Amino acid sequence: MVRAVLVTHGALGGELVRTAEAILGRQEGVAIVSNEAVSLDGLVETLRAAAGAPGPVVFLVDLLGGSCGHACRAVRAELGTDAFVITGVNLPMLLEFFYHRDRVPFAELQERLLRKGRDGVQSLP
Repeated sequence: MVRAVLVTHGALGGELVRTAEAILGRQEGVAIVSNEAVSLDGLVETLRAAAGAPGPVVFLVDLLGGSCGHACRAVRAELGTDAFVITGVNLPMLLEFFYHRDRVPFAELQERLLRKGRDGVQSLP
């Protein structure tokens, strides 16, 4: 199973997962990490632990810059091709991840999540 680590400011990650589970049901293989009251080094250590056992993992981050993004990039560099980082996580992207994480090849999953996240941002007339 492809695992996810949501890395956000405050309680955003937990709320995104809670909302996605209200739509799709309980999800396994997802860790929620907040940067609240944690140093950058502490966040890196927490992410290493959250990534867990070897195997594919996706880090879904709220903002491109800042401690969440920097910490994820550091841990991703250690994990190699079994991990990728996507910033700007939103609910459409998370739903796409949960629905397709074991239905498409890992290499295809990244582009699929990016597309769904961008497509979820629209201006309505």
